[in-house]
Amino acid sequence: MSDIVESIVRDIEGLLPFDPREDAVGGLVHAYDIQNKVTAALLARRPGRRIAGYKIAFNRPSSMDYYGLSEPCYAPLFSDQIHAGSATMPFSLYRDPVIEPEIAIRLSSSLNGNEDDGGVEAAIGSLLPAIEIMDPRGAFARDPSAAAAIAQRIHSEGAVIGQAGSLPTLDVGAVVARLRVDGETQGEATGAAPQTPTEALRWLSRRLAADGLPLQAGMIVLTGAHLPGFALKAPCAVGVDIAPLGTVSLSLQGS
Repeated sequence: MSDIVESIVRDIEGLLPFDPREDAVGGLVHAYDIQNKVTAALLARRPGRRIAGYKIAFNRPSSMDYYGLSEPCYAPLFSDQIHAGSATMPFSLYRDPVIEPEIAIRLSSSLNGNEDDGGVEAAIGSLLPAIEIMDPRGAFARDPSAAAAIAQRIHSEGAVIGQAGSLPTLDVGAVVARLRVDGETQGEATGAAPQTPTEALRWLSRRLAADGLPLQAGMIVLTGAHLPGFALKAPCAVGVDIAPLGTVSLSLQGS
């Protein structure tokens, strides 16, 4: 394992402050190579852990402009970090937990990157409400490049995926996302999806195919934030409504 991969894995597992390592990371191609090696190391440390899907990041046009990107970015999701319906976890599991309300796709069939829109839509088994969980470990204050974030898996710590949902005949312009923390509304937006689920999945399937990575039936795809990331400063109860898809919840508890 290279020095940079070993140090990133150490930082992630030890909940140490985010170190961008901009000079060592370089550009996007090298960043994804580092991400693959970091992912492999983290998989090896947990027997039975596997890649259960992917998150799409920086797919809002304003985000791509800010980071100077020509396309979105991605990072894998681990099977032991995907929670169904609701989840209760210790707050101490994270250094700097941040959550985002999203639409998740559950794939009913695999994609090879060559499908047209009809083929992509046919692979969408259901659309589900989701809470993405991230642990930037102080990264946002350092404003790292997209490459620096990619190398460290774009802060991914999984997601809570709702049980209710629908087939892909969804008007995203009418979707209402609402975030509640300890019962108080902290954000609400209508029609705020950065992409339609089909657009997001089409891009991801083609990009993963180009990178030689599979997108398999049963996987989860997080399609981008509907509200800005919300930092959780103390143990709390989080509820997310993605209407009309349903509700999902997360409880972070103290010791």
